[in-house]
Amino acid sequence: MNRKQYIFILLFIGIAVMLSACAGAANTATSWPGLTVDDQFAYVAYNTQVYAVDLSNGKEVWRFPDEPDNSVTFFADPELTDDGQLIVGGYDFNLYSLEPDTGNDIWVFSGAENRYIGAALSDDGSIFAPDADENLYSLDSDGRLQWTFTSEGESWAQPVTDDECSCLFLSSMDHTVYAIDPQDGKQKWQTEELGGAVVGTPAFNNDGIIYVGTFGGRLFAIDAGDGSTINEFATKDNAWIWSGPTLADGVLYFGDLKGNFYAVDAETLTQKWIREPEQDDEEIIGSPLVIDDHVFFTNNFGDLYKYSTEGVEIDVVNVDPRDGNGKIYTGPKSSNGLIIVAAIQVDELLVAYGPDLTKKWDFIPAE
Repeated sequence: MNRKQYIFILLFIGIAVMLSACAGAANTATSWPGLTVDDQFAYVAYNTQVYAVDLSNGKEVWRFPDEPDNSVTFFADPELTDDGQLIVGGYDFNLYSLEPDTGNDIWVFSGAENRYIGAALSDDGSIFAPDADENLYSLDSDGRLQWTFTSEGESWAQPVTDDECSCLFLSSMDHTVYAIDPQDGKQKWQTEELGGAVVGTPAFNNDGIIYVGTFGGRLFAIDAGDGSTINEFATKDNAWIWSGPTLADGVLYFGDLKGNFYAVDAETLTQKWIREPEQDDEEIIGSPLVIDDHVFFTNNFGDLYKYSTEGVEIDVVNVDPRDGNGKIYTGPKSSNGLIIVAAIQVDELLVAYGPDLTKKWDFIPAE
């Protein structure tokens, strides 16, 4: 990577640490919000707190911790478990389990040595938490360590699982993807060098193929059985792919850091259509959302786009239509007929839209 690309990462992922002017003050870091939803609440992790917001009206239900603490910051997507926990990784090296209805803490895992940037994965009674210390931690439902897998680079994305081969697929900044046995943490395979860091969550098609994008400007189809490369697709001008693709009805949808948005056939990795950027310096970071025959995606200028899956633009709204200062790096989420986005550099942390992109409510955290 060149110097400009490294600076981008340092600024926007939060590896850069801003030291307080006050002697002895805690370190803080900056990034974009983590977001997940269920059928009642939107859970957003941003800066010094995690919020639960009522989907019916956009009102705050709880926040954690009750009072902000500059030594505790959150940016990873929260993860809901089947047994009623909300798992949130912090930049204070801790992984927190909270009650989804109340925000009360259940347990804290303090075994990591760096920040949690990617979301944890909950599967079959276990929690798999990737950390920037190059380790993947497996915990039981009570937060007890089961095993640790050490890779050759930092992991910034949630792993995925494949029940057919009992594998966890973990993307890594070391330019590879790993397959790991979820029972004991043993490595099954590691891909060859993919030509760039992999920071997005892999997509899996249940037919033995995983898909990942890289900072080398390539989308790869990888055999889930042995990690070999099946096929690859090059972005326009080799633009970086940040988030993992979204797979729907045999098509992969994803954007790149030059503002291009793609629909690519998952079987052949041939381009079905491309939407090119409408303005300079446009970047698409978050994974898109596909609902029926529509795809929704966001960009760094605060726009939420609605396209048909055939590549026709239907509508676009801006999260900050008055001043145009808002930015969206987090991918949109959907629940109860709402499209929900998390923004920065604007008062509204969350904005909910209907499927036709009419605004339903916004959430501005109270001081």
